[in-house]
Amino acid sequence: MSITQSYYMDLGTLTLEKDQVIRKCIAILGIRGSGKSNTAKVFAEELIKEKVPLVIVDPDGEYRGLEAIIFDKFNVDPEEVVNLLMVGKSVVLDVNDWNEEVFKFLTTFFNILWETSKIYRRDIFVLLEEAHEFIPQGTRTPLSDVLVRIALRGRKRGIGMILVSQRSAKVNKDVLTQSEIYFLHKVVHPVDVRVYKEILPLKSREIEAEIKAMETGDAIFYKDGELRKVRIRKFDEFPSVIQSGEKAEI
Repeated sequence: MSITQSYYMDLGTLTLEKDQVIRKCIAILGIRGSGKSNTAKVFAEELIKEKVPLVIVDPDGEYRGLEAIIFDKFNVDPEEVVNLLMVGKSVVLDVNDWNEEVFKFLTTFFNILWETSKIYRRDIFVLLEEAHEFIPQGTRTPLSDVLVRIALRGRKRGIGMILVSQRSAKVNKDVLTQSEIYFLHKVVHPVDVRVYKEILPLKSREIEAEIKAMETGDAIFYKDGELRKVRIRKFDEFPSVIQSGEKAEI
């Protein structure tokens, strides 16, 4: 199926219109080194260009090249961070130090975001890097509960979610199978390959052949019955102009 609409988001060999992706749940999967985080950063960059604010939960400090406000300390009122999103600012929550304080902050933050979205209904995105750590299959926590609620019900309130994971089989299946757009990079573990087989309308041997032939940056794009192999452009870690992106302490 060919897309004939006007495009705004340049992802490489794939271009998408903003209205095709907002409020959607998007899964970006693949092993380390497959290009999945690059895809997520390119996608985030294009959303920011289109004035769609994001909150990015970043466990490994990979998203500092974006035009966003970075928070790496968690001693501020989470409502202040939610307010930044409501006025159109993108935010990176650098959670390199995983501890009880960080998870408590994230739980409070996302609960406030959920309640605020009921009033403002602004188009925003939540991007979860290493999503299997925050919404794991078979385990419930106060944080996972609110994130699953946002993923499954956020569309009506303007919230989309981007799930990024190297272990697709460990991501909450209710959320993963309800995703509307997929970027499937190379995987090798049989359990993760099986997840791809559950998602894609192809024969098992066709999927195995496609995965085996993948190089870094290659992905299977699947949306609304459209399925094709794409190559995502390289994210520019050092853009010539960064209007914001200052480091903030909270």
